[in-house]
Order: sequence, then structure tokens, then C-alpha cells
Amino acid sequence: MCANQSLETVPLDPGKRRLLGWLVGIINVVVAGTILGPVLGFIGSPIVRKSTGQWVPILDDHELPEGKTREVSFTFKMKDGYLDTERKYTVYLRRFPDRVVAFDPACTHLGCRIKFQDDKLRYFCPCHGGVFDDQGRVVAGPPPEGLKTHPTKIENGKIYVLKMV
Repeated sequence: MCANQSLETVPLDPGKRRLLGWLVGIINVVVAGTILGPVLGFIGSPIVRKSTGQWVPILDDHELPEGKTREVSFTFKMKDGYLDTERKYTVYLRRFPDRVVAFDPACTHLGCRIKFQDDKLRYFCPCHGGVFDDQGRVVAGPPPEGLKTHPTKIENGKIYVLKMV
């Protein structure tokens, strides 16, 4: 064939065109699924995954008299990626006449660690002057809301705190 000669193009029949269109479409869907599948799985996993809690026994019931607050540290096991680890955590337990409340020790302003003063029945944040009453409500300072609490229960003479893992 010479360089000057033109090549004749043979038109594809409609059946072959349709088949090629379907093949290109299927290839595009496979490529898009390969890329989008993991991305959507990553984005949607917090919605699908249910957070589970672990009831952790932290104190004998008789060790917390009514009207008293006590700082209690405890450890619990959790799965961190592929490792099983032990985490240490602290709560302030307060016994009321009808219930026991576990207050999170982090100030709701910036997360600084609060301290309880028994003589004043107040939780104080040393960072920015946040003050909470013995019910965990904001009394003074910049915290936007009261102290966070963890669910508690009393069973078989033990006080349990539900720790989300």
C-alpha cells in the first residue's frame, strides 16, 4: 500500500456498535466501582458500625456513702486496630439518694482536667476558671454546658460504669 492511498473504512454494523458500547459501559462501571467502593465504605463505616459499651466494675457499693464524691481510676480492655490494649480512665462518682452518677473529668470548655473540692461541693477547672456544682451544672466561667456523664448501674454490690469502646 502506498502512502498516497486512502484506507477504506468499513462501517461497523449496528450489532457490533451496540456490543462495543455495552463493553465500554461495563468497563467504566467496574473502574468506578473499584474506586468508589472503598471510598464510600470508608465514609459510611461510622454510620454502619454500632458503638458498643463495656460495663466496667469500678467500686464496691459500700465504699461510696450518700452525698459523697470520689475520684476513681479504672482500666478496661479495648480493641485498638488489630491490638488488644488496656486503657486507664478516671471518673468522679457522686452518690445521690436515688442514684450514682459518673462525671467525666474533662471540662466541657477545652477539655482540661477538673478537680473536685469537697468543702465547696464544686468541680473546678484550672485552665479558664470553669466551675460546676455537685450536679455537674455550670456555675461560672466559659464552659458551654455541664459535665458529661457516663451511664452507671449497681449490681451484686458493685458500681459499674458503661465505657464506650
